[in-house]
Amino acid sequence: MKFFVLLIIVFFGCDNNYKNDFKLLEKIFMSMKKDFPEIVSQPDLYRIQIIYTQIDRATNQQPYFTTFEYGVDPNKYFYPASTVKFPSTVLALEKLKTYSSKNIKINKDTYLTIGNGYGEMTKVEEDITSINSKASIGHYIKKILVISDDDAFNRIYEFLGQEYFNKRMWNIGYNDFRVRHRLSIALSTEENQYTNPFYFYNNLGEMIFNQPMQHSKLKFKISTVDNFIGNGYYKNSKKYDQPMDFTEKNYFKLSDQQKFLRQIIFPDIVNDDKKINLSTSDYYFLYEWMQKLPRESIYPSYNDYSRYSDGYCKFFIFGDTPNKVPENIHIFNSVGWAYGFLIDNAYIIDTENDVEFFLSAVIYINENEILNDDQYQYSELGLPFLSKLGKNIYNYELNRKKEVKPDFTRFLHN
Repeated sequence: MKFFVLLIIVFFGCDNNYKNDFKLLEKIFMSMKKDFPEIVSQPDLYRIQIIYTQIDRATNQQPYFTTFEYGVDPNKYFYPASTVKFPSTVLALEKLKTYSSKNIKINKDTYLTIGNGYGEMTKVEEDITSINSKASIGHYIKKILVISDDDAFNRIYEFLGQEYFNKRMWNIGYNDFRVRHRLSIALSTEENQYTNPFYFYNNLGEMIFNQPMQHSKLKFKISTVDNFIGNGYYKNSKKYDQPMDFTEKNYFKLSDQQKFLRQIIFPDIVNDDKKINLSTSDYYFLYEWMQKLPRESIYPSYNDYSRYSDGYCKFFIFGDTPNKVPENIHIFNSVGWAYGFLIDNAYIIDTENDVEFFLSAVIYINENEILNDDQYQYSELGLPFLSKLGKNIYNYELNRKKEVKPDFTRFLHN
């Protein structure tokens, strides 16, 4: 496959022709050859895809975007891992608002229990990590956004339902998106079609709403090619000497990941028929918890810095260091790591130097080409590469002239 660089400029969210240094991202990538010769020399082997978007502001603060792509191929499959969690948090807030509009008095803080579902699906009666030891949609969202918690995502997946989740993403323009299964638990295709019943309660402990168990009959199209990865894989402790088939796995292409993040960071750029129905407080809630570092979170609490360092879910710039993120840098992002794939999709701002940009990237790090053996070079190679990429883009942005100073007030309202 030939890698290419594409330049697109989007003014107020609309495509325009624009001539610039269309090899900028390629130059930045090639400048990393001294530190990462194997990656830069063999980008196809490492399945490199990068999208870097510059942001400039009009005098009224409306953004316009200049986007550079390297190696991006929407037809070539990569496993999105936990990056599918971010849209789940957004759609969960929207679904709660939909219920509220029907005079069902529940919100993100309404406490809930979850019943036993179909097959091996389990119930929930409490959540001891919350301030009141009770589960809620809002608390699950916090755990997803701060440390990318798998169980929290599975519960949000169950609240949404497989069919609702996918159809809503398709309706707002993400036609290739597909979420077919929960994460980190081995369930059958049929079990993942079912989602558990939810029970919501008022402060007196009285049940005020019951969302029954749901069953999805959704049929998925396959929009990617090259869905077989590696030379072998393990399943149930047995090794298979053949590529692993990802045809029935989740998918969220990189361009859509950044597009979705842009839509949440700058919701006014989206046409009305593609808008997500969130309140101002919903957006503030997302902005607060997207940027929050594990050490800053009280409920849930992540006190072990050796495990949950600032870079734990901030791969760009800080993914390979135990150092703390400076107070002037804020990263609103979603990451994923599984089957040798590392992904970060971020909006990064520096409030002291008026820097802001989007950066999304995926890399495949699996030296022996065997999947499910836990022998991936995340720490040795993948995270250092993404961290360095983030630093290089950030340093470029520090020196890029902008006519209008960005106003970050709404991202830092807390």
